[in-house]
Amino acid sequence: MSAAYAGSGKTGGVNGAASTHAGLREHSELITHIATGRASSKTELARLTGLSRTTISKRLDTLTRRGLLSTHLGDSTGGRPAMELGVNPAAGVVAAIDIGLAHCRVGVLDLGVHLLDAAYVDITPDAGPEAAMDGILAALEELLTRLDRRWSDVRAACLGVPGQVDAEKAVPIRPVMLPGWEGFRPQDAFSRMCDAPVLVDNDANLMALGEYRSRAEAVDHMLFVKFGSALGCGIISNGTVHRGANGIAGEIAHVRLRGTDYGDQLCTGCGNSGCLRAVVNGTAIAAQLAAEGLPVRTKNDVIRLAQQGEPRALRAVREAGKRLGEVLAIMVCFHNPELIVIGGAFAALQDDLLAGIRSVVYERALAQATHRIRIETTSLNADLGLLGGGHHAVEHALSPAGLATWL
Repeated sequence: MSAAYAGSGKTGGVNGAASTHAGLREHSELITHIATGRASSKTELARLTGLSRTTISKRLDTLTRRGLLSTHLGDSTGGRPAMELGVNPAAGVVAAIDIGLAHCRVGVLDLGVHLLDAAYVDITPDAGPEAAMDGILAALEELLTRLDRRWSDVRAACLGVPGQVDAEKAVPIRPVMLPGWEGFRPQDAFSRMCDAPVLVDNDANLMALGEYRSRAEAVDHMLFVKFGSALGCGIISNGTVHRGANGIAGEIAHVRLRGTDYGDQLCTGCGNSGCLRAVVNGTAIAAQLAAEGLPVRTKNDVIRLAQQGEPRALRAVREAGKRLGEVLAIMVCFHNPELIVIGGAFAALQDDLLAGIRSVVYERALAQATHRIRIETTSLNADLGLLGGGHHAVEHALSPAGLATWL
């Protein structure tokens, strides 16, 4: 039995074609190109993969017989419409869960990463992981019922959390914003409902992936900054999420700010003083404005006042943008992205926030690194975590290991 089939109880695929590592890789490569919209014909698949048309036809026949692919008539260009390949909507779904400090949202997506339905779950971070997962699973079951789906249709799930994660073990690491989640395995909770694998990743990484895959234009090097109750950054490098050696890449919140008045403010995430996170987050800005006598308790109060034109709130937002810009200027010189996207709750302030960020990035980063760079806010804020989680889950479901349970 090949390693790809370990634990699956299978000794071969259709006509034995999927029982080899090479066969699984080829099936995976072909269906992934189709699912992501990069290809819809054998000609496009041949160009992208370099496989022969005979091999492509053989692999596609296997995928079709297993119910993973379907065909439909494409748009006519004057002659007979060509047949186009697509992922069979009935082949399965994936689940995505986006957990934040002030929200939890769950969604069900098809294998083409189209969000079929979503819902908010009323949980609090300090309630603990068991209570949170009970609410999440109940919400997912309701979504599946509305979509006339069953738990057995779920091919994979992905959970996005604020903070560091061990992606290999699929557990959070030192989740200071999620008490009790240290080492917690969401897979154990999901196993009560289905056998689908559960992935865990940093929420900013998933938002970066969702933003990258949703853009019409090709952008291979991008930074995505989540700026809300907390602060995080996802890095897209050569079209993939860059996680680093231990999955900690993008933790810009712990870069120390120098030459400011914030050196004595301790960072709850690492215990150091003067970290970016200590001053650039919704809680810190709200506390600052409350100390000035404004009626502010949460980040939403800050955003509301800024949108109403309150001068002290606008000043605080622009100042936070400048502090964030100090760190992003370093990232621009180091990573050389072509695009920086700001998401999270504070993205709603757009021009006021971007003005502060841009002023520092363009002043401090190398001119050669900034002459083509764009800095903008996302247009997909609410759905980004679910879309990114959906892409990550689908990638796993259609990977050689994932397909081994199908073929």
